[in-house]
Amino acid sequence: MPYSIRFNKTIAAPLSSVWQVLADFNNVYTWAPSVTKSGPLNEKNNQIGAGRHCTIKGFGSIEEYITQWQDENSFTYTVSDLGPLTNTVSRWAIHAESAIATRITIEFSYNLKFNILGKVLHKLIMQKKLEKGIADTLNALKNRIETGELVRPLNDSQLSSSIV
Repeated sequence: MPYSIRFNKTIAAPLSSVWQVLADFNNVYTWAPSVTKSGPLNEKNNQIGAGRHCTIKGFGSIEEYITQWQDENSFTYTVSDLGPLTNTVSRWAIHAESAIATRITIEFSYNLKFNILGKVLHKLIMQKKLEKGIADTLNALKNRIETGELVRPLNDSQLSSSIV
């Protein structure tokens, strides 16, 4: 893909603690500050083909589908088109640096649509917004895991297995 953003962060927690939060795929809204709402799109969970709907503050709504899942290691998902972004893929991978430290890597790759207009929108707005959003998400994940704090409480409606 012609465009890619990659961020790494070390979290002061065992790999299993980091994976426990990441594996709660459908409830990302509880810790990611830009995701105001999320929920399942189908009956699958934590496996290839599982999907979720997310409302992203400042961006709109998207659908994400898991294309790769390796327990306690990594997962990859596609993201529906949003603004000038298309063919978007997000990969999250973790590895233990020690018994009490885990390194997370997020790779966000995408193409642009709208030809020159898409490139201008990307250069002026989207790239900075994406970089800030991913950095903020990683910081929020670190805070969630290290302190246990949620950005938003788990919604009662999210406890059910209903599909959005």
